[in-house]
Amino acid sequence: MNDAQFWNLIDSSRRGVADDPDAHIESLTAALAELPESEIIDFDRIFTELWFKAYTWELWAAAYIIGGGCSDDGFMDFRGWLISRGRKVYEAALADPQSLLKVVQDGDDECQIEGYQYAANQAWSRKLGKDSSDFPYSGMGPYPKEPAGESWTEEDLPRRFPKLWRRYS
Repeated sequence: MNDAQFWNLIDSSRRGVADDPDAHIESLTAALAELPESEIIDFDRIFTELWFKAYTWELWAAAYIIGGGCSDDGFMDFRGWLISRGRKVYEAALADPQSLLKVVQDGDDECQIEGYQYAANQAWSRKLGKDSSDFPYSGMGPYPKEPAGESWTEEDLPRRFPKLWRRYS
């Protein structure tokens, strides 16, 4: 699986689920379960790379503002949600987190949706009939100790992210 196939799978599994994250996760999991085992593992590797790349202070600030707070676990779920919105949204948010103003809808709540990061694992388990705890390690290095970029305090947020702050604070 390459990047284009990854993003196509994200987009095609979102069609017809009316922005219902649970339905999207199930659609994605079902689509992955139809693929060969190696492609499920490749999907997880790409997802993990993107998930790590989105581990930035700037995106955490956006998640914090949008959600009225954001724990480390919430930020994990936020990054999964961000990837689920597709390549254009993901790349725009990495370049400028305030681009999320055009994406987040009232029904998105805090955009902290748990489950996207487990779709490949669940698909693999479903396909092979094995326990999900046996899912092969993606080969990614250890989880980064700190987000990339410049850290912030809550007092910094109105200045650094004025558009998001005005809408969500």
